[in-house]
Amino acid sequence: MRRRWAVAITASKPTLGLLSTSSSSSSIRSFSSRYSSSSAVAAEDLLTETLRPENPSTGSFLVARLSYILSRPHWRESWSLKQLARSVTPPVVAELLQGGSLDAKSALAFFKWIGRRPGYRHSVESYASLVHVLLRSKSRFQVDKVVTFMIKSCYSVEEVRTALETFKSVNRAGGRVRFSPSIGCYNTLLMSLGRYGMIKEMNDMYRQINNDQVLPDLVTYNTMIKAYCKEGNLAETKRYLRCLLESGLAPDIFTYNFLILGHCRSKKLDRACWIFLMMPQMGCWRNEFSYTILIQGLCEHSRVNEALGLFLKMGSDACHPNVNTYTVMIDGLCKVGKLDDAEKLYCKHGKIADGLRVMKLMESNGCKPDAWTYTMMIDGLCKENRLEDAVKMLSEMFDKCLIPSVVTYTALIGGFCKRRKMNDALWVVEMMESYGCQPNSWTYTELIYGFCLERNVHKAMSLLSKMLEHGSTPNVITYTNLINGQCQEGYIDDALRLLSSMEAKGLVADQQTYTILIDALCKDGRIEEAYALFSSVVRKDVIPNKPTAVTFTSLIDEMLNIGDYDHAKKILNQIFSSGCKPTAHTYTAFVHAYCSEGRVEEAESTVTKMKNEGILPDLVTYNTLINGFGTMGYMDRAFSALKNMIDSACQPNYWTYSVLLKHFLKSKQENIILSSSELWEKIDVAIVLDFLGEIEKFDCAPDLVTYGALISGFCKVARLEEAYLMLSHMKKGGLLPNGDIYNSLIICCCKLNMYMEASTFMNSMSECGYLPRLESYQMHMMVTSSQDRCIGSWKKHKQTKLEMGSSQLLNSTLHSLQQLVLPHNCTLELVGLPDKIEDF
Repeated sequence: MRRRWAVAITASKPTLGLLSTSSSSSSIRSFSSRYSSSSAVAAEDLLTETLRPENPSTGSFLVARLSYILSRPHWRESWSLKQLARSVTPPVVAELLQGGSLDAKSALAFFKWIGRRPGYRHSVESYASLVHVLLRSKSRFQVDKVVTFMIKSCYSVEEVRTALETFKSVNRAGGRVRFSPSIGCYNTLLMSLGRYGMIKEMNDMYRQINNDQVLPDLVTYNTMIKAYCKEGNLAETKRYLRCLLESGLAPDIFTYNFLILGHCRSKKLDRACWIFLMMPQMGCWRNEFSYTILIQGLCEHSRVNEALGLFLKMGSDACHPNVNTYTVMIDGLCKVGKLDDAEKLYCKHGKIADGLRVMKLMESNGCKPDAWTYTMMIDGLCKENRLEDAVKMLSEMFDKCLIPSVVTYTALIGGFCKRRKMNDALWVVEMMESYGCQPNSWTYTELIYGFCLERNVHKAMSLLSKMLEHGSTPNVITYTNLINGQCQEGYIDDALRLLSSMEAKGLVADQQTYTILIDALCKDGRIEEAYALFSSVVRKDVIPNKPTAVTFTSLIDEMLNIGDYDHAKKILNQIFSSGCKPTAHTYTAFVHAYCSEGRVEEAESTVTKMKNEGILPDLVTYNTLINGFGTMGYMDRAFSALKNMIDSACQPNYWTYSVLLKHFLKSKQENIILSSSELWEKIDVAIVLDFLGEIEKFDCAPDLVTYGALISGFCKVARLEEAYLMLSHMKKGGLLPNGDIYNSLIICCCKLNMYMEASTFMNSMSECGYLPRLESYQMHMMVTSSQDRCIGSWKKHKQTKLEMGSSQLLNSTLHSLQQLVLPHNCTLELVGLPDKIEDF
C-alpha cells in the first residue's frame, strides 16, 4: 500500500509527540560598571528616620508622617514615603484627607500616586474624603470625575449605599464650589444601583435628575428599562419607553434587547419573538446578544427546538455565537436529554474538555457515542493541536468496534497537514486505505494544502495528478491552494495556467484566488498583467470573484511603487464605486509613498481624509507619518503626530520611539547618520533625557510603553547601566516596571553573566504578579553553570506560576530545564523534577 503512495510522493515513518530543543551560543559583551545613584531627598529621609516608632504602621502616627512628607516640595522622591506606602490602606488615606492638612492639589496628586501602587485599591470612603477636600477648595477641580470613579469602585451593595449617601450629601451641600453632577455621572450611579437590583433607589435618583433639571439621555432611559426588564415588570418598562420616545430619542439595539429580555422574563415569549423579528424593520440590526437573550428565554420555557433553530440561523444575520450563546444552548439541550447535539456544539466551539465530559455523561446515561460523535471530537482535538489525543481517540474507536468514515480520517489528516507533519498525514492515508476507505476530494485537498505549506509544490502537483487518476474532482479550494503554492515559489505562469485549467472545468475562481494572483503579479513587477486580470474580474461582476479591498490595495501599492499616483487614485475611487470600503492598509500605502518622496503635507492630508471617512489610522500609518516628518527634519510635527496617535487610542510601540529618537538625535547632531542598531550602541543618555523632556512639552507624558522601548533598546545592545538609569528615571516619575521591562532586564543580565541580578529581577517580577516569558526563564537557566542554581530558581517560581494558570509555559520551561540537567548524567528522580506539570 505504501509503495503506491511513494510513486507520487516520498514518505517516511511518522514520529508523533516528540519534541526537541536546541540551543545556540551567542557572544557576550563584557560589563565593567554597575549603576549607582544618590537620593535628592536624603536629608529629609534621615530626618524622618529619627522619628520611626517601633510600629510604623500605627494609624495616627502613619497619618502624621505622611502629612509631614507630603508637605515637602519633592515628596515623590522620598525614600521614606516609598517605605511607608506598603502600610498605607484606604482608611489611612481617608483619615489623612479628612485631617485637612493637605491642599486640594497635593491631595489629588497623592491620591493618584498611591492608587498606582501594586495591590492597593481605593475604597468608597477614600474617594468620599477626596471629594470633600476638592469641594472645600477655592479652585475648581473635576469633582464630577472623582465622584464617577467613586461610584465605579463599588463592589457590594453596602459600598453602593455609601457612595449614594456621599453623592446625596455633596449634591445638597456643595461647598464653596457648587457640585452639579453631569448626566454621565448620574448614569454611572444608575448603572451601579441597577447592578445590585436597587430599584427604589433608581427611581429616587431618576426623580432627582428631573429636579436638578438635567436632561436624561438614551443611556439613562436604557438603564431604567433594563432594570425593570430584569424584574419582568413590563408596566414600568413601558412607562420609561414612553418617556424615551416623548423626549425625541430613538430606541437603539440595547433598548430592543432589554425589551426582549423583559418579555422573556414575564413569560411572553411570542411577544419577545415579535420584537426580535421586527428589529430590522425598526432600523436596528440584531446582534449576538439579541439571539442569546431569546435563545435563553426559549430554552427556559422548554421550547428547545425553536431555540436550536434560531441558533442555527445566526449566520444569516452575520452573527456568531459567543461563549454565553453556546452555554445557554448546550444547557437547554442537556436538560431535555439531547446530549449528542450538546456535545457537537461543544466541539464546534472548541470546548473540547467540556465535549469530553459530555461524552462521559452520554455513556453514564446509557447513550453510547457513535462514530459521528468521535469524528466531531477528533476534529475538535485537531483544531486545538492535540494531535496525539486525536490519534488515541481514533484508536478508541477501533477498540469499540466503531468504523471511522472518510470524514474521520480526513479530519486527522487535516490536523497533521496544518502542523506540517506530512509523514504522519501520509501514514493516516495508508491506514484508511488498508481498512478499505478511499480518500475523497477533501482528503486530497488537505494533503495538497499541507505540501504547499511545506513549500513543496512539486509533490502537491503530483497529488493533483493522482487525484484525477482516481476519479476525484478538484474544487475551487484545491486549485486555490495550488495557485498559492506556485506563486510562493515564483512560478506565476504555472499558477495562471492552473487558473485557466480550473475555469475550463467550469469552476469559478473566488476572491481569494484572484487576490493571490494579482498580488503575486504586482510583487513580480508585472503590473500591466495584474491590472488586466483585475479589470477582467471587475467586468465579470460575479459575487464569488468580486474584488475585495485587499485585491485593490495590492494594485494600489504597486502603482505607487512605480510612481503612478494618478492610476493609484483611480483604483482608490473604484473601491468606493464597487461597494467596498478601503482599509487602513490602503491609505497607509499612499502615506508611505508620499513620505518616501518628502511630500509630507500630502501624507498628512491623506491621514485626515481617512479619518473623515471613518477609517482609523493604525500603528503602521502613524509610524510611517512620524518617520516621514522626522526624515524631513520637522520634529515638532513628528511629536504632534505622536500626540495625535496617543489621543486616537493607538498605542505607540518600540519602533515608534526608536524612529523618533533617531530623528531627534539627528536634529541635535546634524552630521550623524545611524541605523536602528547603531542608534542604541552610540546614543548618549543625556540625549535620551532631553528626548523625554521634549515629549512632555507636547503633552505626551512618558508612560510604561515609552520607558519600555528605551530600556529594551539599551538592553538589546547590552548597555545595562543606561537601562538602569532609564529604570530609575521611570520610578522617580511614579511608574513601576511592567512584565516587558522586567523581561528585557533579565535577558540582558543573563547575557552579561550577571545571574544574581537576573534572579533579583525575577523575584521582583513575581512579587508584582507578572509572569516571566519563556525566553527569560530559558536564558536564565541555560547560561547558569550550576545545576543547583537552575533547579532552585525553578522551584522558587513554580508555585506562583501555577496559581496564574500558566501550565503550558511551565511545561515548556520544564523541558528546557530537563535538557540542561540531563546531559550531566542526572535523572529526574535524583534532581527532583517531575515529568509533567500535573505531577507538582
